Amino acid sequence: MRLHDYLGRVGVTETRRPDVGTLRRLHAAHRETFLFENLTIQTGGRISLALDDLQRKFLDEGRGGYCFEHNTLFAAVLREVGFNPVTQLGRVRRGPPERWCRTHMVLRIPIGDEVWLADVGFGSVGLIEPMVLRVGATSTQGGFEYALRRDGHLWVLAMRDRASDVDLYEFSEDPQTPWDVEVANHFTSTHPESVFRQTLTIQRTGREERVVLRNDTITRYRNGETIDERLDPSRLRAVARELFGITLPESPLVFEQASGQSPTRV
Repeated sequence: MRLHDYLGRVGVTETRRPDVGTLRRLHAAHRETFLFENLTIQTGGRISLALDDLQRKFLDEGRGGYCFEHNTLFAAVLREVGFNPVTQLGRVRRGPPERWCRTHMVLRIPIGDEVWLADVGFGSVGLIEPMVLRVGATSTQGGFEYALRRDGHLWVLAMRDRASDVDLYEFSEDPQTPWDVEVANHFTSTHPESVFRQTLTIQRTGREERVVLRNDTITRYRNGETIDERLDPSRLRAVARELFGITLPESPLVFEQASGQSPTRV
């Protein structure tokens, strides 16, 4: 793990001990530095979880990724610092329950007598800082209030803002192997009904504002409020450059091919 390069990229200098303070600093810095995006999928590429590939993508190319990429890289960072992260897979609670499946990755971090939930890969409405893994734990971050509860043998992370109160995802405490993660990553990145193939998304997270591009919509989260702005499809590539510094290819993306759209350019 190129820890020195990573710390320079996220702007963290103090990582002397694997304690809660260090975990908080690294978690928040990662969230505010790297984009959540699925450009590799949308350009027909393969998602690699090999550490060298992730470091090249995040540290050298200035890119981001989705949950499996973010949390695999972050787990490597934590191990290098001296933590002992445990990989767990979760189900995003979106759509009918019979279609929920383990397409999300989180990290369980033991620190002293406590265990913490770390997740730098859930996109715009996800945690900015880690949470202590305790029934009834709550945390207000960037205009959202997060809460943890048990649902049978499962943990559930919920989020509330001024307009809604929703469950984000569930996960159990059984640890996953690297090949469990590879299977989930392959399904999520290649299945034709995966949201990541049906939707282009680029997201930036900050404490004051979270900005999300999904196909033809820009969503901004500020102080617990949500503001949506519809885009003319012809402005998609210009907006990606202006808001996120991302240059999209001129050729059609996967979601454009599926919908029969032809990219028009401004």
